[in-house]
Amino acid sequence: MHKLITIILLCLLCPAIAGAQSSREKARKLFLEGKYAEAKPLFQSLLKKAPRDGSYNYWYAVCCYETNDTTANIEKMLQYAVTRKVNNAHRYLGDYYKRNYKYDEAIESYENFIDGCNDEEFITMYEERCEAVKRLQRMMKMTERICVVDSFIVDKADFLVAYRTGRDIGTLATAATYFNTPGLQGTVSITERGSDLYYPQTVATEEGNKTKLFHSKNVNQKWDEGQQLEGIETGGNDNYPFMSVDGSTFYFASDGEGSIGGYDIFVTRYNTEDGSFLKPENVGMPFNSEANDYLLVVNDIANLGWFATDRRMDEGKVCIYVFIPNATKVTYNYEAENAEKMIGLSQLTSIAATQEDAEAVRKAHQQLLKLAYEQKETQKRSDFLFIIDDLTEYTSLQQFKSDEARKLYGEWKKRQQKQAENSATLEKRREEYSKANAGTKQSMKASLLKLEQQVLDEAEALAEMEIQIRNTEKRFISK
Repeated sequence: MHKLITIILLCLLCPAIAGAQSSREKARKLFLEGKYAEAKPLFQSLLKKAPRDGSYNYWYAVCCYETNDTTANIEKMLQYAVTRKVNNAHRYLGDYYKRNYKYDEAIESYENFIDGCNDEEFITMYEERCEAVKRLQRMMKMTERICVVDSFIVDKADFLVAYRTGRDIGTLATAATYFNTPGLQGTVSITERGSDLYYPQTVATEEGNKTKLFHSKNVNQKWDEGQQLEGIETGGNDNYPFMSVDGSTFYFASDGEGSIGGYDIFVTRYNTEDGSFLKPENVGMPFNSEANDYLLVVNDIANLGWFATDRRMDEGKVCIYVFIPNATKVTYNYEAENAEKMIGLSQLTSIAATQEDAEAVRKAHQQLLKLAYEQKETQKRSDFLFIIDDLTEYTSLQQFKSDEARKLYGEWKKRQQKQAENSATLEKRREEYSKANAGTKQSMKASLLKLEQQVLDEAEALAEMEIQIRNTEKRFISK
């Protein structure tokens, strides 16, 4: 009789067990393929049925982490998985703590993972990651005490509109605009006297094409052949240059050695006696983060500084912070500050928390308004800039002497605007292509290549048209 009951129970349970195993294997397969969004609801269902299963807690927590699900208690699930001897939970717990700037906890979790790991490749990887977190921790402890007076969220493509820096520091422009090359990334900087030009240029290296910084001198109203800056090489891409009015302090951004993530801002000094740069230094937090941070500019006369970052920003947006620069670096007392407050100060989650001197903030706002007014007046006087030759620049349409050249210029501007729209579309398509699966990439490839060729052809046509405008105007002037 007992044997019969056992057989009946097995018959009833087997389909359920088989179904659970099938669901588990399907979820694991998706997980291993990196399809976390698809695996997530399957693991959620399995976890509800077996909440004390360490593996389910780990798998579901990872799916939530990888899909940026802030509603789930990822930390609690990973901690439980650790108690159930799931060693991989240590490394994800470390990643979770790192993402939330809890560097002590992240280091401990990575070290626990390394202790229980037998894979040499993983051990090396997480030893390096552990060292990177220790560096972040040291940087946070040395967070500079600055006063941020304002911030502006703008479109990344037009982020220079927020740099109301005034005439005292020279001229800033996007590289794409200055060189009339749509799609060219970065910025150029011309010193206040117009004597020096710093700009990015792509060069071939052993690791592939990299962006490096170049310098040109203005000789007899003409830029000489640019030379690559030596002594500031980081092994990565270097861009967003700015030489201070003192002719010595040089800021730039790099994603190479010394960066804590994406582009970081670096500072170096130029030695006018031997024409060399000192070894660049990372300017640290709060200027830098694990996101992209770049183009630090300082107006010493107005006592204001600017820098850009895409931390906590939606795609296509960037935040410009305006701050009061220190004469010498002053840091917070890390040991005396509250841990959560220190995280906020290092990451600039609240600019109000940095404003300890109300009078200094008031004066800074006055200076900012003054610079904005100066820029507005300058723009009124100059609705555009078109260079005829090394000695002649037009700042209004009325300056054209030739009716034909003036008409060509109008057509050129319309085509330039259309080209900018096509370039923006191309960048968006490239981004979509990079995130697509193999099948979608194949279907997108032909149209993407066609659009790329169209943008290249139009860039060449615009360059030829620009030369035609200049030559037409110069012929008319010379009559």
